[in-house]
Amino acid sequence: MSDVVLISLQHTLTLTVEMIDAAAHDNWTLVTELDERRQFHLQQLQAATLHSHHHEMLQALQAQNQKLLERAESVRDTVEQQLSQHQYNHRALQTYVTSAG
Repeated sequence: MSDVVLISLQHTLTLTVEMIDAAAHDNWTLVTELDERRQFHLQQLQAATLHSHHHEMLQALQAQNQKLLERAESVRDTVEQQLSQHQYNHRALQTYVTSAG
């Protein structure tokens, strides 16, 4: 077993879990910082030879990454709804001001 690959997988998984926690607290600056560190380990893995015994760790990483993506999508949807409501309110106010003037 390649210890370097296993260590990189473990670091990547740990960073991903930390990213999920930061995202749950809406700390997107920390998510970005952690992702930069995670990218280093992912790049190391691209050049590595992965074996069947890494499969379980890769599945765990994929599952945690999916949780992170779902959180990001949820926040994005919320922001889009807020922006849409803001734009609607702005148009309504403009209409009111125009008609009152």
